[in-house]
Amino acid sequence: RIDDMRSATAMRHLSSLFALARQEALIRQRAVTVCALTAERRCNRNWTDNHSVVVFIDSNDNRLLDTTELLLREAQWPLTGGELSWRASLARNHLKFETNGGTWQNGTLYYCPKSRDARQARALVISHSGRNYMPGDSNGDGIREDRQGKNLRC
Repeated sequence: RIDDMRSATAMRHLSSLFALARQEALIRQRAVTVCALTAERRCNRNWTDNHSVVVFIDSNDNRLLDTTELLLREAQWPLTGGELSWRASLARNHLKFETNGGTWQNGTLYYCPKSRDARQARALVISHSGRNYMPGDSNGDGIREDRQGKNLRC
């Protein structure tokens, strides 16, 4: 169960990262972007392989952390042996919070362990309002569900 506790902690950390991005967009009245970065500092769909997850103000909207842009927070994905993937409406590899704290896209961040055991999988859902939550196991079968109520799969 140590792996389960680690994944829960990591997903809570990412939840707070999204909440920070939403709060910064509201306070600064600037759009704030969250994404995983490649070594070239470009937003990437792969959130697992040694990529950092960043919160920044992408002033030119190019999904690249330019040297002149304000980096608000950066974190490394702390777990090894699992896969983190972002799936969003509009097929975007990033999430942008608008000045009202909302987002034009909604999406889900999925975590699957190396074992591919769905009982250890987790999801973090981000709504159009910009709020996020982690769905639980509402039917008691030991597998958490996605936002549509379907069991997570790895």
